[in-house]
Amino acid sequence: MMTVAVKGKTVAEVQAFVRRFKHMMTLADNDEPVDEAINLGDIEALQGVVKFPVRIKCATLGWNTLLEALTEAIK
Repeated sequence: MMTVAVKGKTVAEVQAFVRRFKHMMTLADNDEPVDEAINLGDIEALQGVVKFPVRIKCATLGWNTLLEALTEAIK
């Protein structure tokens, strides 16, 4: 799901998308601005995971890894 969602997007768009996803999963920092207008599409189906806090880490692992890899690549 993640690769389909980010395919063809710029690095900045992917970073914003990941921040929006993490915000949906309530893991984003409260001070971090998030573009609520970003449409998550099919990814919004994962919103139900929020009801199961133990599973949030699993659901966000790939997204965190992608964001970290992009951040490191930009350095």
